[in-house]
Amino acid sequence: MMEFRTKVKIENMKKYKFLIYVMAFLTCFSSCDYLDLEPEDGVTREKFWKTKEEAFSALMGCYAAMMNSNNMFRYVVWGEARAEMIKAHEVRGADWWNNIQNGEISSTTNMTQWGSIYTVINNCNTVLEYAKETQKRDESFSMSLLKEYEAEAVCIRALMYFYLVRTFDQVPYITDASIQDDQEYFIPKTPQAEILDYLIEDLKAVDRTQNGSEYGIPYSYKENEHTKGRFTVWSLKSLLADIYLWKGDYENCLKECNQIINSGQYSLLQIAKTEVETEDPATGNTVIVTYPVEGDADNYFVNMYANGNSEESIFELQFGTDYANPYYNMFGPDYGTCVANTDYLFFEAFPSSEIDRGWYDIRTQGVSYNQGLVWKWVGLGRNYDQVRERTESYSNWIFYRLSEIYLMKAEALNQLAKQDGDVGKLEQSLECVRIIRDRANAPESTDLFRNTTTIDVKVLEQFILAERGREFTHEGKRWFDLLRNAKRDNYASGNLDYLMTLAVYAAKPDKAISLQNKWKGDYNSHYLPINESEMRTNKALVQNPFYSK
Repeated sequence: MMEFRTKVKIENMKKYKFLIYVMAFLTCFSSCDYLDLEPEDGVTREKFWKTKEEAFSALMGCYAAMMNSNNMFRYVVWGEARAEMIKAHEVRGADWWNNIQNGEISSTTNMTQWGSIYTVINNCNTVLEYAKETQKRDESFSMSLLKEYEAEAVCIRALMYFYLVRTFDQVPYITDASIQDDQEYFIPKTPQAEILDYLIEDLKAVDRTQNGSEYGIPYSYKENEHTKGRFTVWSLKSLLADIYLWKGDYENCLKECNQIINSGQYSLLQIAKTEVETEDPATGNTVIVTYPVEGDADNYFVNMYANGNSEESIFELQFGTDYANPYYNMFGPDYGTCVANTDYLFFEAFPSSEIDRGWYDIRTQGVSYNQGLVWKWVGLGRNYDQVRERTESYSNWIFYRLSEIYLMKAEALNQLAKQDGDVGKLEQSLECVRIIRDRANAPESTDLFRNTTTIDVKVLEQFILAERGREFTHEGKRWFDLLRNAKRDNYASGNLDYLMTLAVYAAKPDKAISLQNKWKGDYNSHYLPINESEMRTNKALVQNPFYSK
């Protein structure tokens, strides 16, 4: 046990240099009282924006703000709380989590506050406004380096806005820096579709594979923790593919996914398997089942979640021994207020093989959950005795990895096939899903195409959604995945069933019908209300219509 913990700590020490940059920003800005300076009198430029090192510190501050506990909380809550894979602890659980799952959400609920997200956006706007002034003063600050820093700020800002529009629909779209805490901004909401178009335009402008410029987002950095922990061409493309998918632009989503997959920069973590012949009790036929090599499955968890920065990782926030995330308080065995919804996970997401009980999906017990705990964020290994201590809550937060690119590609191909009837696209889509399932050793019990050679578009859509649920359990994606599929083609016939089914698994039995009626009755209910404090501060805001009744 001690040897295992030491190994993980040594791996995390590799992030130390990156964390120094992040914490240097926080120290500098707290000592400079930067947020209290007024841009009009030139004090900001004179006191801080003098060297490329200070511009770099400001950029690192954008990442630091992303790692703020309030934001880390929102990545989970906005992406998981309205879904079915996490529930409140029966004894320690907070009422607010139950209320959210029951659809009882008010504009005073803490989760509806967006201030910490806008802090990240403002930090990015500040870099974009002032870094160019620094480049004029510091002769060693090259134009190419300035454009790299600006490109990173654009990407971070785009990611934050993508979280906001998926959560609130319409939000204020701000691209100017706000320096004074008491500076008044009365900015109305911008329609979601317009914001998405702005984000796409911004990202394409700094993608050097598209803009034909030598300037823009880097392909990689010298240190691996920077390449995984800062925006690159490939993490930009991952975000861009995600936005295209949400928007329903499947051709462009496919294009971005193919470029990432074909780049050769990433590879799926592999797990060797042992094949065993057995009899299928349903048909009497001889079939081959597979058992994963346990050592490989252990390494999969350690590399992906305990250590982080694996070869399939594209972009993840870098935590370490000196900078913890807040997930122990949410999911830890002693104090955690939330646990895995094991009834749903065991019986619905990961049902046992009916052919051979030894055939199991490695993403289940010991990876997604363990003894009821949300294991990805509290485990150091697959065994229950390898649980983190409170002081070891430094697992990285993964935004994108290669498996998601395959599944985004599968979704885009399937939707394109629905439009043009191309069977070849359906076959390619299903093959992408099979690549992820084969790595996971997924059994026949979750294979919707086990007994057929005909590929139905709607069934494949359901298959992809279910596979995303298994692959990204507890990774802050579930609600967004369900909503994306529900709202597709302007809530086309049958799509709302995804949310109707969700309500049964997420809400309390006596609340499920009420929740279904809300989701059916007003599509604005699929988004959160604007917090009352934001409404008081910004007089130009108009409440989400569902919550203003």
